[in-house]
Amino acid sequence: MEIHSENIDQAVIHKMMNRAIEINNSCKEKCRDFKIMTSTMRKESLILRWRTIDISNEDNPIQYYRYECFKMDGTPELCSIHYTDQEEANDFITSLQTLYNQKFAIDHTL
Repeated sequence: MEIHSENIDQAVIHKMMNRAIEINNSCKEKCRDFKIMTSTMRKESLILRWRTIDISNEDNPIQYYRYECFKMDGTPELCSIHYTDQEEANDFITSLQTLYNQKFAIDHTL
């Protein structure tokens, strides 16, 4: 997957990844793979996506994707992403493009 971090301002990355650190620190499950993304279904928004992994049952860990929306300047929008049906969910997921991926340590300032 190609990363397009040159298409996003460094200050915006820092704002959104600072929020990712807050999410990670308060995460009851394991939170991983924070990404800043865009979607054709939300043209004027940036989307922070991450995975939560519930390992309370070691034989059956449950993984979910979580999302938060941001304005193009990195300001939180306080919106939630909901789908009316499975087709709309699939359309949204396939429309996502990664702009920035926090590959290693969650602290992007290191």
